[in-house]
Amino acid sequence: MKQFLRWSIVAVLAALAPSAFAERLELPLAAPKELAVPRAGERFEPYEALHGSFSSPAHCAGVPGGFWIEVDRKGDCLRSYAQGLSAADNPTVLVYFSGDVLLKTKEGVRFVGAGYERQSPERIERDMARWSERAGVPAIFVARPGMFGSSGDHDQRREPREVMLLERTLDAIKRRHRVSAFILVGQSGGGHIAASLLNRRRDVSAVVLSSALLSVREVTDHWNKRRTVQSASAALYDPIDHLDGIRRDPKPLILVLSDPRDRVVPYPSQRTYVRRLQAAGFEPQHIILSATDKNHHALARHGRRAAELIARGEQVGAIRAALEGLSAQPAE
Repeated sequence: MKQFLRWSIVAVLAALAPSAFAERLELPLAAPKELAVPRAGERFEPYEALHGSFSSPAHCAGVPGGFWIEVDRKGDCLRSYAQGLSAADNPTVLVYFSGDVLLKTKEGVRFVGAGYERQSPERIERDMARWSERAGVPAIFVARPGMFGSSGDHDQRREPREVMLLERTLDAIKRRHRVSAFILVGQSGGGHIAASLLNRRRDVSAVVLSSALLSVREVTDHWNKRRTVQSASAALYDPIDHLDGIRRDPKPLILVLSDPRDRVVPYPSQRTYVRRLQAAGFEPQHIILSATDKNHHALARHGRRAAELIARGEQVGAIRAALEGLSAQPAE
């Protein structure tokens, strides 16, 4: 009842005075709480994505697919959803990073996207099982900090600590399951993570970046011109500034999937990333597609489809044709 009343008041304030509401929402924030552990069809809590959560080594031990990861003496429980893993070696594994679920209005009001409440461990595991079956290799959904069952503060996304937490999670997965190579896929804000890890790892054989946030500075500048409340990018990890870390022998396959009409991550920022890669001596494949959502941003299924075709050994031309055909099909 208390939570219902709180959100009822929030709704009234939002309707009456958006700018004042933004200030009231941010000061003070509600306190983080211990990480919930939803199972099967239980839903994830928007509260955790909005206000954060915490865990401990003992608590994390009871989280299915959980890895206790420490960065700078502070730990978080990173939850993963794996399908198709072998008890022996796993030469190649697909890894998916989803986009942001914590959004902001132009006045700076934070809210959790409506689709988040419809997700559950069961749905994610079903998606990963289907993906693994189609690709013929194991598939893992790694939940970013503060969302989909991982502890942490989603509001601190794109900070170096988020990148390091996920980098060390892949290290732990690699050790536990004897993985030789990763094919990374990231949609939107998850693409920021995939591109960041591409810069920092020698075991990434391919990466697929769909509607991805690849130049934090350029995207932040774009939105600051359109928002009442400004955001800063100086303390964030910007993938485009660290391309010299990408392995060169052999070079990874890099696919960038874009819709030029993207209203969330501006297309010019994605094109800038591709051109920087080319200038650095890489050969990214920039595939132009048509996203069917109103923001022309939802290319996640295209990204996963591309990765499964890479895992099956398909050539870029065949992958491009398959993705163009997928745009004409309704989402499952």
